[in-house]
Amino acid sequence: MSKRAAFQAIDPDKKPDANAFYKKVNEIYNKFPKHLKNDIFKMYYHKMNKLEFEERTDANYTKYKFIESSNNPVGKIMTESSNLKSSIFTRNVLAYYIMQLTAMEYIDPNAAKDIMDGLQGDSGFNSSDIDDALSKTFGNKQAEKDLDKAIQDAQNTCKSMDDTISDDIQEEMFKNIKENGGVNPGKLGPEYLEQVAANISRITLSLGSLKEKIKKLMDKSTNYFSARKETIHEDLFNSDNLGGLDEYIFLHPQLRKFMIEDVMIKDTKSVGKIDIYIDISGSMNSDCGIRDKNGNRIDKLDFCKAFAVKLQELGMLNKIYVFNDRVRELKSDIFSIASLSTSGGTNIDTAVERIISNGVNALVITDAEDNCSTYTDKAFFIGVQGARFSSFDNKVIKEYSEKGQVIVFNGQTIQKVNTKGQIDITN
Repeated sequence: MSKRAAFQAIDPDKKPDANAFYKKVNEIYNKFPKHLKNDIFKMYYHKMNKLEFEERTDANYTKYKFIESSNNPVGKIMTESSNLKSSIFTRNVLAYYIMQLTAMEYIDPNAAKDIMDGLQGDSGFNSSDIDDALSKTFGNKQAEKDLDKAIQDAQNTCKSMDDTISDDIQEEMFKNIKENGGVNPGKLGPEYLEQVAANISRITLSLGSLKEKIKKLMDKSTNYFSARKETIHEDLFNSDNLGGLDEYIFLHPQLRKFMIEDVMIKDTKSVGKIDIYIDISGSMNSDCGIRDKNGNRIDKLDFCKAFAVKLQELGMLNKIYVFNDRVRELKSDIFSIASLSTSGGTNIDTAVERIISNGVNALVITDAEDNCSTYTDKAFFIGVQGARFSSFDNKVIKEYSEKGQVIVFNGQTIQKVNTKGQIDITN
């Protein structure tokens, strides 16, 4: 039952201001016992033989009534062992309860109070009063229809997920919802899920079609970073590298005793995971120059998504950033990557400045439709089809070119960029 439907169901003589009603919805939600939300979720998630029920008492009488009303055998078959599906059913049932209780605040405030008191285990318990209040709130035909609709909507959403999204992706989506910045659970309707599934499917097709090209691009980019080493000096007893003991072994025995705590071990480590910066300006929506196995064009942004997913699969991905005229960090789960879209203009300097600030090696995938006035040895540029780095400052592009930090992928070949920002086919 939506807020609008619940609001419209109130008798005109008792109907409050709409803003006041919506505020009341939030108040009721905040008062609704968290333990009951969790119990409804557990009822859907766990198999029946795994559920443990506490003994009925006056204190939990109202809670039991709510749980019994929440149970739906068909829904339970769909949701068992699925965090995401269980949360969808719980969300829909909970929304139904909140809307009915809010409407009852204006229709019969005493009945609403009796129910809320009962849910809190109020000591002044009277089962006949609670039953009467529950009947007024949930026992009419409209309320029954609203509950049926809430359950049916949850079933439709879960069926849509099963038709379009694998179980492992569903679990990733659930994790994404729980974490800060995750998608709003209210978005998880059939149409939205179908769109996400289509986006994930496009990434999968792109990965298959671009597999060899991405491998070559990664070889070129990661070879640049792997050639760079970090040198760390540690004292002898904190180092796991004994290869630097030569200088100690050849010391005179008397000097060994004197200098043992001063000997430093030289440890050289290859630079590890890398960040990826994806240009999401409007122009990245155009063709990247290759088609998938079904003959559909792969746009530049889908190419970037496939690249990011491949880095993640190989355990090489640190963080994902997206940029147009500003930079923001993107969550690195497949759900967030699949939902990425283009908008705005391009400001490459903002990405380079963030790379310098973070101090982490990074790939920058862009169509280079902007000037760049800053050089850093921590950035490796991959230009997509049509990219022209001639807009970069002369000294900057010269340095990126001479140090092998800029290439262009036109969909078929990987091209080297010369010191003037022009391209030369290399393979």
